Amino acid sequence: MLTKVKRFAQHHACHVWFVAHPRQLHHWVGGPPNMYDISGSAHFINKCDNGIVVHRNRDPEAGPIDQVQICVRKVRNKVAGTIGDAFLCYNRVTGEFMDIDEPSGKR
Repeated sequence: MLTKVKRFAQHHACHVWFVAHPRQLHHWVGGPPNMYDISGSAHFINKCDNGIVVHRNRDPEAGPIDQVQICVRKVRNKVAGTIGDAFLCYNRVTGEFMDIDEPSGKR
């Protein structure tokens, strides 16, 4: 199925996004999951052009609970981006993500 979807995207010059939650993490210690934590991960990792993990902090002792970590774990086309992390602040009232160093209320 992943091959057919990728072929469709290439033929129609469009982007396709798969959103997958990690399988049960029995030994999870609070950090962001990696690409191999997705059920059937090898197929996703081999087929995808970009692999991005979005992780929300849920442990108040590890930092602010409104902090979100964006982890770019795979970039096939190096012109399109680089592997790395970014941190954002999630505003639960407005539903917006903002740079952590950005003053509240400004864009």
